[in-house]
Amino acid sequence: MLLETADHDYYAFAEGQETSALYAGAHMVSSLTQAHGMIRMHALSVEESAVFIGKVADEL
Repeated sequence: MLLETADHDYYAFAEGQETSALYAGAHMVSSLTQAHGMIRMHALSVEESAVFIGKVADEL
């Protein structure tokens, strides 16, 4: 999760199965922001996701 405060401070929150962390350091926030951007760039749209889910459900 990427967060920006009203004062334009940036934070990144990451959680896993057994841990979570809040990052405020510019280097880590930047790294996580770039990773999030890459994931978003490759993600399917809502419509594409619906078609994909439908195809997988039909194969079951």
